[in-house]
Amino acid sequence: MLLQSLVAAAAPTPAMPAFRLRKLRGKKAQLLHWRSEIPDLSVPKSRFAARCPARCPAALGVIPVLYGLRTQPPRRLRRPRTRQPRPSLRRGASALDTRSVEAPIDLAAQERMRRWCEENAPAPVGTARERSELRGRILEAVDVLEAGLVERSLEARILLLAAFCGEHLLLLGPPGTAKSLLARRLVRFVGSDAVFFERLLTRFSVPEELFGPLSLKGLENDQYVRQTTGYLPEASIAFVDEIFKANSAILNSLLSIVNERVFDNGPDRVWVPLRCLVCASNEVPETEELDALYDRLLFRLVVRPVSDAALGELLRVTRAGVEPRADAADSEVTPFPLSLEDAAQALRGAATVTLREEVVEIFKDARSYLTSKKEVVSDRRLGQAARMLQLVAWTCGRREVELCDCALLAHVLWSTLDLMQPFQHWLRGRLARGAPRPAASPARALRGLLGGLVERVESERIELDELGKELKVFEEVVQKEILEKERQQALLREHCWLAPAQQEELIEAIEEELEQGSRALLLEVYRLEEVRESMPGELANYARERRSQGELPATDPMPGSRSFVQKLQRPIWIHSSRIPLCFGCQASD
Repeated sequence: MLLQSLVAAAAPTPAMPAFRLRKLRGKKAQLLHWRSEIPDLSVPKSRFAARCPARCPAALGVIPVLYGLRTQPPRRLRRPRTRQPRPSLRRGASALDTRSVEAPIDLAAQERMRRWCEENAPAPVGTARERSELRGRILEAVDVLEAGLVERSLEARILLLAAFCGEHLLLLGPPGTAKSLLARRLVRFVGSDAVFFERLLTRFSVPEELFGPLSLKGLENDQYVRQTTGYLPEASIAFVDEIFKANSAILNSLLSIVNERVFDNGPDRVWVPLRCLVCASNEVPETEELDALYDRLLFRLVVRPVSDAALGELLRVTRAGVEPRADAADSEVTPFPLSLEDAAQALRGAATVTLREEVVEIFKDARSYLTSKKEVVSDRRLGQAARMLQLVAWTCGRREVELCDCALLAHVLWSTLDLMQPFQHWLRGRLARGAPRPAASPARALRGLLGGLVERVESERIELDELGKELKVFEEVVQKEILEKERQQALLREHCWLAPAQQEELIEAIEEELEQGSRALLLEVYRLEEVRESMPGELANYARERRSQGELPATDPMPGSRSFVQKLQRPIWIHSSRIPLCFGCQASD
């Protein structure tokens, strides 16, 4: 009869409690070690397998074991002694371990979560948009720059931002990707009197190609001066292709023009009206003599050809014999939405913008990350990046630099192409966490604190009132973190300098961090509060059963570990035979 009962209970039902499964596992382990002969079984294999509705392999794997133990002569089987649960836990064990009670707890916690989300929905950032009238004209200028182009939204924004800040831009990519066209359109931002200079450098280029020929009259008067009319020293916007093929003779004069905006023409030092130098190359510099010029180019973008998904759109917008460039007639009819006066006003306003402490930590962590990769970020570049973020915040109508603004550092701080994608991936995850330190985010710290609290609940070393106070503190801190991340998502949607694709990537990263971190933690706090309010006497049993299933957090979770609210479907093994059993008609792996 004992064997008959064991075989009949070999396929547990979905509503079977966890402690019953452990008892059943112990009985079957003893059955395997008895090694007694089973001459006959009253329950056939087909009927035994039918106990599992899904006929999963996990349940069928026990049948050959039960039917194959026929090596020993029959002997008397002693009924195994089972350990009864403690009286304090027995009352709620059958209720808490079934889905009929856990489901109402989850539903009540989810209802509280839903009500809180509705009451604390992030307000639209219309005030920032209304306060910053400049933001609308920036978006109009971006539309003018990328008109007729496909997948060049990011390049147009960064190019306009570089001109706004008075910085320079490096475009890395193959020919035919509209690099020079974007630079040529930027001339309209400087004004009608602006001079555009464009040149392609080779290994044999001489300084006269960039700075103008020597003056013959000056040579007659023993003066070494150049005729700079129409050349780089008098240009407002310049586009230099294959910039890193410049020799040392060109490099020395180019450094002073790029950094100090001056040009030594004979004995005189002449001021250069250069607003933005757009450089292009197929590769980053590999010689140390070009590192000085490379470091002075604040923005760095990799321009890729149009993707296969947008190839059809490219073919539709390209007409035979028509180049997608801004004609002179169009520029006269439709003036450019921005001017140099707007840039000067933005630079004056950026001086009043402050850096939040979280932004300073981003800079520290970014430099530490790059240092670990044996990349050095100069102090000049860090200072230029901070001033750029201040201007970005002011043009968006804010008085503080937010974490969402730091997404532009993905186009500033990296140095090599091998490090570009890893750094951008690291920065996106770091901004999604939004913690003072990447290794100790608030969600991770709170998981550890909540894990210690759960351990005290299991051991019944905490009073209900004290537990309610501590859970309330957890709830307030986690809610504050959720609201802050949702506010960053709202700011990202209203950002005028980030391309739509970049906005969506960061918004999705923050949303994933919320779902796996803060929101899951808040839902777990609501569950514990529901059990404390509805079944205070069974709180320890509830916490113990949840911890046994791996659903509540450990005291010190490892970075990158799975969320504690995710259901861990772990297989149950019969002692040393490693035979999986089905639970809820789900095959274990």
